[in-house]
Amino acid sequence: MKKIIFVFLIILLTGCYNYSELNDLTIVKCASVDIEDDKYVVSYIISNSKENIILEGKGNTISDAISEMNLMSPKELYIGHMLVYIISEDVAVKGVNDVTDYFFRNSSSKKTFQIIISKGKKAKEILQVISSNYDIPTLNIAKNLTSENSLSSTINTTLLSFTKSINDPGIEPIANGITIEKNIKIEPIAIFKDDKFIKWADEYLSQGITILYNQGNSYKIDANCEDKKVIFNLNNLKIERDFNIDDKVLFNIKIKANTEISEMTCNYDLKNNDDLNKLESILINSLKSILDKTIYEIKESKIDSIGIGNYIYKHDYLNYLRVKDDYLDNLEVNFEIIPNLLIYENSNEGTIKNNE
Repeated sequence: MKKIIFVFLIILLTGCYNYSELNDLTIVKCASVDIEDDKYVVSYIISNSKENIILEGKGNTISDAISEMNLMSPKELYIGHMLVYIISEDVAVKGVNDVTDYFFRNSSSKKTFQIIISKGKKAKEILQVISSNYDIPTLNIAKNLTSENSLSSTINTTLLSFTKSINDPGIEPIANGITIEKNIKIEPIAIFKDDKFIKWADEYLSQGITILYNQGNSYKIDANCEDKKVIFNLNNLKIERDFNIDDKVLFNIKIKANTEISEMTCNYDLKNNDDLNKLESILINSLKSILDKTIYEIKESKIDSIGIGNYIYKHDYLNYLRVKDDYLDNLEVNFEIIPNLLIYENSNEGTIKNNE
């Protein structure tokens, strides 16, 4: 009996001890980094029960800047629940290894927070808008903040996946962009070479990269039909890849998706099979155009943002060693697109016609 009581007391006291430790911490929700006068400026959003507070520190290293912030806080700054790390474009151009290393090595870091690049604004300016306008405890910028442009796309870039793309062969890092236009606005994707920011993707390249990464639940394709518009929503995307290496690197990508028409202003009859076939062709050609442009940009820039080389590395290591220096020069990509066009015959009953 004494042993049972003793074990119970140990558990109880251990729980109180951990709770006491948590009370001694200040939770960091978001962070940003800029460069000013050749020094790093790190800002934190910390939350208490009443308001969001921004702390700022400056130093020759990230550690120095954070040490300065620790002097301002009565409690230890804890990054284990951090959601977002915004890196300014000025910092990203110089290279992000130094500004991510602290957060990667810190034992408290879960490494699952979003990496986002600020475009045309200081990162701390964006942090200030976030602090003033958003509910920090539930914030997920990449998913909850939507772009004003329907073609813009977001991708889930965590510290862990971003760092992995820097270090893995045959793939280059990408990250979401963000700026301020009256309010927060998600920008097209930031393209990196090694750890350095190179350029901003345009909207179509961003969309192509996002589709080929296939991290989202739905993709919107805006297409022309008879000088008017039709908008498709692609859901449950499945992508199959294979390749053959001879004189050229032949890469085949098969894309299957359930497709719904969310809006249509052209005069097509959805009960007519010929018109349905025309719509299917419009979708295939529009999606293929986006993806072909994506491959063209990747080959022209020699920046493999979608990891074709990495796929070869994982599945045929010896051939990768043979072609790793010039596979983008000799790359041909063929797309096979299989849209499963879903047409609602009766919106009241919700019945679906499957046009396969």
